[in-house]
Amino acid sequence: MAQHRDELFSALVDNQHPLDGTWLEEIKSDPEAAERWQRYHLIGDALRGELPAQMSFDITDRVAAALDEEPALLAPKAIETKAKPRGLQGFWRPVAQMAVAASVALVAVIGVQQYGAKSDVPQPVSNPVLSTLPAIGTAAPVSLEAGPPNGEQGRLIQAEQQRRVNAYLQDHAQQLRLQDDEKVTEDSEANPK
Repeated sequence: MAQHRDELFSALVDNQHPLDGTWLEEIKSDPEAAERWQRYHLIGDALRGELPAQMSFDITDRVAAALDEEPALLAPKAIETKAKPRGLQGFWRPVAQMAVAASVALVAVIGVQQYGAKSDVPQPVSNPVLSTLPAIGTAAPVSLEAGPPNGEQGRLIQAEQQRRVNAYLQDHAQQLRLQDDEKVTEDSEANPK
């Protein structure tokens, strides 16, 4: 029945079915049928390209009705709690923070003093690649104004620097040979004869 009614509505909108008085009275008396009649006419006008340039839709009544139907949400009142630290916890927290900061500062000061107390003659390093001492020159604090060492100490420093540079160059050459060997191995595996 509903499909027959929809087909009849569509035929009436397209002027393919004669409109009789009973249908017209039913459309006037039934608000749902009148709304459907308007929608079908709007769809037909849109399909034929006969829509006006500007259309006004008044949806305020429907929005107001939808808002009235919404349930009222009542949020519970926020409980104001001001958490107080238990016991001496509130007192000891800043004291502990200061103790940690002082410990870090003490370790830094002692570390700098120990670094400055080392002799100026570099000690032999077992692995020159992992050495933190500079390859050329000596590490000296910025505030100390010292010239290059003279005499026996200068020759020892220069010999150590030369040894470290040679060790670095040998290590570099060995790395290049290893890379070449790996490349040859990969090429031979990729292109077996």
